[in-house]
Amino acid sequence: MLRENIISELKEKIKQNPNDIDNYKNLANYYIGSNDLNNAMLVYGEILKISPSDYQSLINLGSIYFFKKMYFEAIECYNKAIVTEPNNYASYYNLGNIYAEIDNFEASLSNYEKALKINPDKAEIYNALGYLYQDVDNLETASKYYLKAIEIEPVNYEYYINVANVEQKKGNNVDALVYYEKASEINPEDEKVTLCLANAYAAVKNFDKALKLYDKAIELNPSYYSALVCKAIAYCDINMAQDAISFLKEAIEIEPDKANAYILLANILVDEKRFEEALLIYKTASKILTKDPKISAFIANTYVMLGDYVQAVKYYKKAIKQAPKDNEIKLIYIEMANSYINTKLKGLQ
Repeated sequence: MLRENIISELKEKIKQNPNDIDNYKNLANYYIGSNDLNNAMLVYGEILKISPSDYQSLINLGSIYFFKKMYFEAIECYNKAIVTEPNNYASYYNLGNIYAEIDNFEASLSNYEKALKINPDKAEIYNALGYLYQDVDNLETASKYYLKAIEIEPVNYEYYINVANVEQKKGNNVDALVYYEKASEINPEDEKVTLCLANAYAAVKNFDKALKLYDKAIELNPSYYSALVCKAIAYCDINMAQDAISFLKEAIEIEPDKANAYILLANILVDEKRFEEALLIYKTASKILTKDPKISAFIANTYVMLGDYVQAVKYYKKAIKQAPKDNEIKLIYIEMANSYINTKLKGLQ
């Protein structure tokens, strides 16, 4: 009821003063605060009818279009904003984000560079450039831009995580750990930072520290699916399969529509020679990822271990159909078939 009253009051003000765009902006801001983006779009459209060059309305409307993946409309808004205020970095920065989203590297880079010329001390632009270069696997350049962002804004923990992610991707787990530690110092109660740090310790084989941090991440968010899965993986790495199984089952209860916990659980069950249980879990995962050839291959492999070659052939053929260019699956299928034939031939001798 309160929401309706506020909206009615704002609309009445607009009715009394139809050319006062501040009333429209207040209504648009209220809609955005209520996550009612469709109505916010309509109000910004009305503002721009009255004042076509209202810079902030163009930026805000462009941002809504971007969020709704209406990229052509967003680009149009930001280009109009540039005409209105050619020396405002935000228009170029937002354009860079759109072009990065649609994988137009050159256009994205060009707009980020224009934004930097206008505002060379804006950390978020350097961070965006880091993402841009990381997406094309230019890790050295990505790291350079992330470090520049840190130099400008050393209290932003996300920039440290980005550098750490690059170092980890380069195989520099010890260096990555240093940056994750710094991010944790800045924001020690953030569940995602804690999980990143836990994974970093697991990567350098410090499992005692890693497990304590996994516990902390789960304490911060008891329904933290990723933390439960990562903790299970750590228990696998130290050969504690039963603990891993327990945490994976807990993760599945929290997010029953995510497949990776099922696949990891089934893999462990296969290692434990609990083949029938593994099959049930794999088949559940296959209902979530209906076109994943690896799951079909896992099922086929498990049937081989059970000696059921008829079912194994069925699922290998399904995997090959799902990924006809995957030579590894074809090779496994051929090897299995040859092994089966040889076994039968020996039985006839």
